[in-house]
Amino acid sequence: MAFYVEMFSALLQIDGSGYFLRERFNAELGATGSWKAALFRRFVPANSWRLRIFVGVIVRLLMLRRRWRNRHGMPVHRIGPSVEAVTRVERDTRTIGFSDPGPVEVVIIIPVYNNWSMTATCLRSLMMTSVATPYRIVVVDDGSTDETPERLAEIGGITNLRLTENVGFLRAVHAGFDAVSEPWVILLNNDTVVTDGWVDALVDLARADETVGVVGAKLLFPDGGLQEAGSLIFATGSGVNYGKGDQAERGWYNFPREVDYCSGAGILIRHSVWRSTGGFDLAFAPAYYEETDFAFAVRRAGYRVMYQPKAEIYHFEGATYGTDESPKKRALMSINRERLITKWSTELSTHLQPAIGHRVGQAWRTPRGRILVVDSSVPQTDKDSGSIRMFELVRILRQMGFAVTFLSMRGVFGEPYVGALRDLEVEVLDGRANYAPEIARLGPVLQLAILSRPEDASKTEPLVRHFAPQAKIIYDTVDLHYVREARRAEIENDPAIAAIAEQYRVMELGLVTRCDATLVVTDTELGILGDVVPDADVRVVSNVHSPLPRVHGFRDRRDIMFVGNFNHLPNRDAVVWFVEEVFPRVQAAIPAVQFNVVGSHLPDEIAALARPGVNIVGWVQDLGPLYDAIRLVVAPLRYGAGIKGKLGESASHGVPFVCTTIAIEGTLMTSGRDCLAADEPEAFAEAVIALYGDEATWESISANVQRAIDAQCAPEVARAALEALFSSFGL
Repeated sequence: MAFYVEMFSALLQIDGSGYFLRERFNAELGATGSWKAALFRRFVPANSWRLRIFVGVIVRLLMLRRRWRNRHGMPVHRIGPSVEAVTRVERDTRTIGFSDPGPVEVVIIIPVYNNWSMTATCLRSLMMTSVATPYRIVVVDDGSTDETPERLAEIGGITNLRLTENVGFLRAVHAGFDAVSEPWVILLNNDTVVTDGWVDALVDLARADETVGVVGAKLLFPDGGLQEAGSLIFATGSGVNYGKGDQAERGWYNFPREVDYCSGAGILIRHSVWRSTGGFDLAFAPAYYEETDFAFAVRRAGYRVMYQPKAEIYHFEGATYGTDESPKKRALMSINRERLITKWSTELSTHLQPAIGHRVGQAWRTPRGRILVVDSSVPQTDKDSGSIRMFELVRILRQMGFAVTFLSMRGVFGEPYVGALRDLEVEVLDGRANYAPEIARLGPVLQLAILSRPEDASKTEPLVRHFAPQAKIIYDTVDLHYVREARRAEIENDPAIAAIAEQYRVMELGLVTRCDATLVVTDTELGILGDVVPDADVRVVSNVHSPLPRVHGFRDRRDIMFVGNFNHLPNRDAVVWFVEEVFPRVQAAIPAVQFNVVGSHLPDEIAALARPGVNIVGWVQDLGPLYDAIRLVVAPLRYGAGIKGKLGESASHGVPFVCTTIAIEGTLMTSGRDCLAADEPEAFAEAVIALYGDEATWESISANVQRAIDAQCAPEVARAALEALFSSFGL
């Protein structure tokens, strides 16, 4: 019993140390090599021998678990045929065959030397997987002496390039390239098993960006553990396969990014780049460091080397040309490493030393630096306007040349939202369970951190300060929560809401004071903070919208619409007020008009408003067709703060709207020119009726509101504001 009392007392001591210390310790535990000592220091009193023995056993079990995971990795979700299915070697080659693809732009070159069973496995996997991009196959037989030549001759639908003598891997690859003319060439080892969509993923990434010269696949061990997610090269010329032995599904490894080099087991090469650079340098023959050297040549030619995690390939490492660990191999690797250092000494001087590089995970080439972006959820651009703003800001940061890590703290973490960020080459991390180790891992290489919303910014700001003391921290308000809640308290005359507003005020003003800069979305909020925190660096970075082509004019449109996320309480209040106080007056004047209520997270109180003339639509994934058909949008908000995304979206489509004065607070819009605004039910209804029936006014406002939103919310405006802020930091 005394033992349990002692342990419980220790746990109470731990819990009493506070939220931040626990999170900081968790981060240090996960991010440093001294986690065993940290565990004892933090959790075990020096004079408690019983507890030290107990924790010692736990530590030993954790060490064994970590060693097992580092050695074997963790299984990933398999796509397409299983490794077991395609590795059932069948000597009858009639089970392997390919149809004539006709003219193609993609060719797969597979160099082989003996080991027919492995080649058969590779070809069978190509036959069994599904891809949309047509391709042809060229097998370069490098003078095989086993049954390979005879078996290849029996397979239809491939080009069999037979070399009369064994010339080695590099020269075999050159022979393959010399024999093809397609613009895209995939170099594939024969000791591989491919997965569905792998060709499409490689080609799509390269086609989307003319600066991409090489794209490498994610390589997996046969058991599903990670073999390589791109590779690093250090200043010493030594290299490492990033993530080797780790869990392949970690967010660190599952976004496209520029890398030092990719192993040649599965890479796509722009053929014009191969020709202009001369391809693999034969000075590195017979093998080793040729892909690394080629990557440097590709960059010197003005192209990028990319990693594409969507292209997953199982790789039986070393089977293509053997896994010889003889002194001869080690000597050859040493010679070629020195050759690489001599050839690229200037470029390598900018690379990290091995110990530092591996510790911080420097697997991401970036011209400008790294930014951590923290928000409550990955942006759900089809659900709320705040998500649209965040997604566009991340896109702008990428366009500015920053490497971006997005840390999702609380909300949704799934597709298609995670994938949309990763398509921007953004590292996306799920922080719902334990975000502190991720901040600790990134800390040494961060230049900036943008922390959104007060709750999440309050949790992460002290961690960023501790683990990234060199980084500038920017608090992104999204809107001033305390202002919004204070207005709600006044509308509802509720002291409890007023108390919440005061809590937000203390939290937000504390963040504004502690952070290096603060972002607001309107000049109105800039003025509010200027009055209460005059020494703070506050900048306006509004929502991001671009005018869109208008499909229909006034006469081809009908009905009224409200759009909003109903998790946002001002939207609920607005719809209830409009349906009960305003719309009956509109219906009396325009009996055929329909009011459509559109938005995500529809609550019962809004669904219950359905009645003749009131159509409760709910969530719609693509609002474009609705904006193209609707005549009028309403924004009857009675309280709130910040800029209203629903108005920016409506304005970008050129759809006029009627709103309250608080709805256009902080915008460049003026009632009578860019919209109509009214606050009382009767005046609001009169504005709706007038604009709904006046074609000339409607057309004028439609044109004006697009100009107004472009002046305030164009991507160029947001980028200029961010550039000015970063310049003040010397970035």
